[in-house]
Amino acid sequence: MRRPPGLVYAADERPPLSVLVLLGVQHIFLMSSTLVLPVVLIAEIGGSFEQVRGVVALTMCACGIGTIAQAMHSRGFGSGYLCPNLCGPNFFTASMSAGWLGGLPLMRGMTIVAGLFEVLFARAIRRLGFLFPPEITGLVVLMVAVSLIPLGASKFLGITFQDEPIAGKNVALAAITLLIMIAVNVWGSGKLRLYGVLIGMAVGYGLSLAAGLFGAEQLQSLARSPWVALPWIEGMTQIAFRWSLLPAFLIVSVTGALKSMGNLIMCEKVNDADWREPDLDRIGGGLMADAMAVTVSGLIGGMASDTSASNVALSSATGATSRHIGFAAGGLFILLGFSPKISGLLSVMPTPVMGAILVFVTSFMILSGMQIILGAGVDGRKTFVVGTALVFGLSLDILPGAYAGVAGWLRPLFGSSLTLATVVAVLLNQLLRARPKAAAKPAAA
Repeated sequence: MRRPPGLVYAADERPPLSVLVLLGVQHIFLMSSTLVLPVVLIAEIGGSFEQVRGVVALTMCACGIGTIAQAMHSRGFGSGYLCPNLCGPNFFTASMSAGWLGGLPLMRGMTIVAGLFEVLFARAIRRLGFLFPPEITGLVVLMVAVSLIPLGASKFLGITFQDEPIAGKNVALAAITLLIMIAVNVWGSGKLRLYGVLIGMAVGYGLSLAAGLFGAEQLQSLARSPWVALPWIEGMTQIAFRWSLLPAFLIVSVTGALKSMGNLIMCEKVNDADWREPDLDRIGGGLMADAMAVTVSGLIGGMASDTSASNVALSSATGATSRHIGFAAGGLFILLGFSPKISGLLSVMPTPVMGAILVFVTSFMILSGMQIILGAGVDGRKTFVVGTALVFGLSLDILPGAYAGVAGWLRPLFGSSLTLATVVAVLLNQLLRARPKAAAKPAAA
């Protein structure tokens, strides 16, 4: 393993305490970027403000536990990398369906099932390694980045719906925030580039407050929230299950595992300048930690957690990949789950700031995915495997209505561009590896 140039703190190196705390805080803001999802979910199923506050806090605790577990490195558990968790967007639709049908108890039960199923996937990853050569693992990393583009672009432009007009004020503030992050990263000297996102966020929060993008209602709800409270929801120990929801949650579980696999591959690549292929033992341990985090999310009553592509890209951008940052960020996130006022502040991150961060970190992931694909060499088979999978994966995002008539039993396959592109690539790769037998030569006269 050769140390990449520009790496300030490698995976096993411990930064000074003051640096460790600041870097942990920087990751916490990104980990908070999807805390709006439990807010939306509880509002949709008609929950109370206390339920919203409780689910957000419990989700934070689960994400903190998952971040710490991922940073551990023991036999068969944990990857030993900085790969933080956040509230998993890929679980949102399935969780919403469970919430509508059976409330929070059903959401918890199905989340636990998804976590246990990922345990089986993690245990089998060594045997499944032949399905994921470097060009396909690079495609997974690339598609994880692509999945962030709609969210990042919509936040940057200040829009929620497709035909909504672009918010000029939002774009201006997002552009300033993004340019500050880029400037610190490109021109920052010494260890200043470690804090590029934190500096940009501080400016973005200040400008958003001055521009009135923090609503009075948000500020009032923050003022009413207590500083300290025990994360709790009435009936949080109740668990339910429905067979009809099982296929959707199993598909989501595999999708989440593939995304985590892509994130862990990127962690490996960032820490090794000579990286050639994934370490399946280490990735298997990381997937076990991810499965445990999903299961814990269901057991304690939060929404399912997932590894964060944007946080992995942030560590690559700053050159700080120390797993000790994961211990700090995870521990702080758990503590903040006991402070509704602070967790509330994190969950109302200004839209321009969120958009700038997502654009910033997605740029690194796109390039890393392309480097992994091209680093494997290019031949006819790889060209068609990657190219065809990319075409159909992107078509799902560009023309989502084109697949509206797909049979019901196939619909989970078309639930995300990452899933579709990965399945097409794996199947096509195996098909093209099976060479036709040479035709028999005619017998001599």
